[in-house]
Order: sequence, then C-alpha cells, then structure tokens
Amino acid sequence: MSEQNVSTLQAEHAISIRQVGLLSPFRWLRQGWDDMRYSLTASLGHGLIITAMGWVVVMFTSNHLYLFAAAVSGFLLVSPLMAAGLYELSRRKESGQPVSFELSLNGLRVNAHRLAGLAVLLVLSIIIWFGLSAVIFKDYFHGELPAASGAIYQTSWITSGGTPFLLTYGAVGGVIAAGVFILTAVSIPMIMDRSTDLITAMTTSVRTVMANVPAMFLWAALLVTLTAIGFATWLWGMIVIIPLLGHATWHAYRDTVG
Repeated sequence: MSEQNVSTLQAEHAISIRQVGLLSPFRWLRQGWDDMRYSLTASLGHGLIITAMGWVVVMFTSNHLYLFAAAVSGFLLVSPLMAAGLYELSRRKESGQPVSFELSLNGLRVNAHRLAGLAVLLVLSIIIWFGLSAVIFKDYFHGELPAASGAIYQTSWITSGGTPFLLTYGAVGGVIAAGVFILTAVSIPMIMDRSTDLITAMTTSVRTVMANVPAMFLWAALLVTLTAIGFATWLWGMIVIIPLLGHATWHAYRDTVG
C-alpha cells in the first residue's frame, strides 16, 4: 500500500461521524438563514451570479425539451460545487473572520486543485445524464420530440409522454442524483474547511449519509423542493434559495462531521 493511501486511510479514521435527529435539516435551514442575513450582500451576490448562469442555460435549452429537462435536473448535480463560496462565508462567520464577496473567493483559490477533481466528476455525471435523457426522450416519443413552441415551462409534453415515461425518467435521473448527493452531501464544505483530499472528503460524505439516512433523506427532499420552487419562479427565487441552501449545507456538515 502506498504512503498516500495509508495517509488517506489514517485521515478517514480520524474523522468521526455524528448521528443527528430526523428534523435536523430544518435547524440547518434556520442557521443558514442567519448566515445569509449576516453576510447578506455577499450571499445574494453569489445567488445572483449562479441564477444568472441558470438563466443562460435555460435560454439555450428552452427550445430543446430533452436538453431543458436535463438542464433543470442537472442544476441539482452541480449546485453543491457552485455554492462553495457560500460555504466559505459560513466558515469565516463561524471562526470570527471578516466576510465579503471577495474574501469568499479565497477558499476557492486555496482549494482549487481539490475542487477541480470534483468538478470533473460532476461534469462527467451531467454528460452521462444528458445522454441518457436524450435516449429516454427519443424512445418514448419515437424519435419525435414534442415541439417546445418557445415556452420554456410548457408542460404538455409531460402528459403526452405518459406514466411510463415519467417513471423511467424520474428513476434514472433519481439514481444519478442520489449518487451525486451521497458523494457531495458534506464533501465540499469539508474541503473548504479542512483542505481535505478529495477521496477522504467523498468517503466521509458517504459515511455521513449512511449514518444519517432518515435526516439526509429529508434534507435531500428539502433541497429538491426548494430548488423546484426556485425554478417555478422563473429562477428569481433562486437568488435567495441558493444562498439559503448553501449556508444550510455548511451547517449540515458541521453538525454531522466531527
């Protein structure tokens, strides 16, 4: 076994996982709200930038339904990484350091090479999901995708696809999203906090989720629900929802990883 593998195993062994109550995610949201109010300008700045990126994605995919549907769900896959600056704001607040938008980028610069590895993994998962989305759409619509008519939130194609389409699409997307969630539930905040290597951070995330399945299931449901609300508001709600969830994710990490 290499020295690097031994070091990684020792680091994992030194990390303790705490079990939390089922309703803990609601406390994380409340703490996240407090953090957002504390660094309101910087937090909303991150929310606005990420939302603007979402608008660009929607604009370029709105007339291609399988791309649009995959982009909406793909947003959930990359959101943990996009919120890295928000974790840094919460970390600085907790440690009594000054907070600002510019300072929130320091953690990104320091941990850029570690986050880059995770970014590659997330991009790969999105590529796989986009490919599977196209296959599912073409299969259920017999190669003829329903017309979008320029309406980015048109929903007639959902009913025309039928229940089998919805179940298949939801199941495949759900498996990919669940895998990403398990690997990233606390890994990115942990990297921002401890400059942990990627393998240790992802392994810790898996251990954390497995040790707190009920609470993490509720947390995942809240993430999906609040993100759906954000999309239902034509992404305007995301300007607040993204910072709220980002700061709350920091507290999920601090509550479960010792």
